[in-house]
Amino acid sequence: MNSTFRRIDDLAIVDAAPQDYAPLLADDRFDDLTCRRYTTGDAALRDVDSTRATLWMVNLRLPDMPGVSFLQLLRQRGQRCPIFLIADEHSLEDELAARAAGASAYLCKPVNGAWLRLCRDAVSRAAVRRGAPQSMS
Repeated sequence: MNSTFRRIDDLAIVDAAPQDYAPLLADDRFDDLTCRRYTTGDAALRDVDSTRATLWMVNLRLPDMPGVSFLQLLRQRGQRCPIFLIADEHSLEDELAARAAGASAYLCKPVNGAWLRLCRDAVSRAAVRRGAPQSMS
């Protein structure tokens, strides 16, 4: 086994309704996951540590800025990990904006267990680009 394997060990959620993610975090596969929750983009940006977050889940409509703008600010600060943009409900316009901004995924609430597979896939793709395989387990 490659000694460079890394797992999702730090999830940052930026959403005015962080309680919506409870079903995802209740999954046993996330038991040892550190999860930081922010209700505004500004609060998350003040706490950004590029060495910590393995995965970001960001609502497209934050109280203080659009999620696409937040994604761009993270990238400017050197965040290269997967960033999922989350919509409260599907909108083709939002999906196209998320993809154009370079989001790793565009997801719509409600949060569910299928997101775990997407998390694994996104982290694996990011690792392959960096040359270091990663997994969730």
